[in-house]
Amino acid sequence: MKAWKEIPRRGYVTQPTPLEELFRFSQRVGVRVRIKRDDLLPLGGNKIRKLDYLLEEAVRVGADTLITASTNQCCYNSMTALLASREGMTCRVIMESWGDTRYRYETASNHVMMELCGPEEVAVVTNLPSGPVEDMPVARRMAEEVRAAGKRPWFLSRGGSGPLGALGYVRCAEELLTQWGEDPPGAVICPCGIGGTQAGLTVGLRLLECSVPVVGIGVTGKSRGEMEASVRSQCQELTDFLETEPLPEEAVRCVDGYSGGGYGKPSREQVEWMRTLASSQGILTDPTYSGKALYGLCGLAAEGAYADPGGLVLLHTGGLQLFYDFSSLAEV
Repeated sequence: MKAWKEIPRRGYVTQPTPLEELFRFSQRVGVRVRIKRDDLLPLGGNKIRKLDYLLEEAVRVGADTLITASTNQCCYNSMTALLASREGMTCRVIMESWGDTRYRYETASNHVMMELCGPEEVAVVTNLPSGPVEDMPVARRMAEEVRAAGKRPWFLSRGGSGPLGALGYVRCAEELLTQWGEDPPGAVICPCGIGGTQAGLTVGLRLLECSVPVVGIGVTGKSRGEMEASVRSQCQELTDFLETEPLPEEAVRCVDGYSGGGYGKPSREQVEWMRTLASSQGILTDPTYSGKALYGLCGLAAEGAYADPGGLVLLHTGGLQLFYDFSSLAEV
């Protein structure tokens, strides 16, 4: 087995994020809830754990221009642009708006924020993802232009997916194990889109000989079977990469029915639970990812599935970047 701790990273994440008790919220839900505050990571969200490894690879190969893609509801593109600047690189990003085809970058609330992040180009596409970033026509066009200018492009996986990015959540699993010590939860609840975060946590806890299950709450509207197949595939890629034993099928569990109207479209019930958390604990969750995981956690709690003393741990993946509207700066 590869020694995962020895796989190099840039060092953007320098210390564990807090694991906090939610005393007042737990009373509202009826089970004990703790929250892993990855919304407090540098630059404000979980994607920096993945970029910690992905940017190390880009620096190592001598790239000077990053090309990547993620949805307009995700902070991955803006984080990539900011980290590219930190490394003395340029960046071109593809904003995938299949979750909201009405999205127009020039008039969007995140437009001025993205411009401050400094990408060389932002392209918007509405097609559903059907392959890796490097196979997208717009990404190939970007790469050709970069090469023609005498520079070296480097493709980063969509949203940080893949085994290298998932290592960020193997490391997070170690943080969690240290933080809860002799007081483990009944399960860790996280949002599940492509499933890379869940795969990293699931494999990480298994590598550390911890049997606490990781439950992914669907955010896109896919069925439980579709989600579990995606997460299992990414777990397999990660265990192959680490040259360790594959996970049994039952190690992956996803839950559907909490994605509202689909990706980026919360239900009224979800918003009520988001409001409850904010008003009882002063913690905001975003409507696309952590808010749906929160809603799913509350649904599982209502079923009485995790009434044991350890309760549940919610992984909060999204930061305040997802809320800020910088449009007033356009008037300056």
